[in-house]
Amino acid sequence: MSANEPQQNVDHESIGMATAIVEMDALEKNHPEWYAMFNDVLPDSLASRAELAELWATAPTPFANALIYGKFTLRLEIAAHTGIPFV
Repeated sequence: MSANEPQQNVDHESIGMATAIVEMDALEKNHPEWYAMFNDVLPDSLASRAELAELWATAPTPFANALIYGKFTLRLEIAAHTGIPFV
């Protein structure tokens, strides 16, 4: 690992976060009903499968679709590793 690698990781994370913040702000502004439903089912670990599936099916943008895809697949992985069903 080079001496610059940790800083490069931080820089990449900052760029990714800045992009995500812009997308989240756009969701809140342009799709307030969907965004409110998204906020209502947080935290992710408590959202039911049906709630996440509804958000996924109604995702108004490609970013929103990918956001819910990530949350959904994370929950599937958690279920696979813990044996706790994702229902």
